[in-house]
Amino acid sequence: MSRSTCSPLDTLETTFRLLATGPQPLALEGHAIGLPRVSIGLWELRPILFHPATGVAIQRAVLVELVGRARRCRGAWRIGLVGVLLPGLRHQLASVAEGRSERAATSGAMVLVSLLECLDDPEVSSESAAESLLWAVVRPPGGPASPTRRRPALVAVAGGRR
Repeated sequence: MSRSTCSPLDTLETTFRLLATGPQPLALEGHAIGLPRVSIGLWELRPILFHPATGVAIQRAVLVELVGRARRCRGAWRIGLVGVLLPGLRHQLASVAEGRSERAATSGAMVLVSLLECLDDPEVSSESAAESLLWAVVRPPGGPASPTRRRPALVAVAGGRR
């Protein structure tokens, strides 16, 4: 028996790509999430969600819509939600399991299980689940600043004016 070298996140990425770029890709109505486009595919939406110029209101609207669909429709929309979140999930796992692929694969599976349990919990509203994902995955505290978000360093200059 051969052992698969694909992590759960690698498998999910492939499945997401197929669902998000196929002949009838998963898409959201742009107007419902605060974007001017009529329809936007999840493959195109993912980089927008994580772009530093995207405001919190749009990110929240996207996540509320995706969480709602993942709860109502299940199946493909659950993969769509997690697929959109993959860049943030991968970043979190990379910081936890540097250089340990088995541990990263286990951590990836645990992240997925935790997310699915949250979606199935009837006591957690879609808005609350989306808010948690926003601050835990999309805009995590202490996450690396992107080049467009970095502030110039303050430099003390001897003899400088106050």
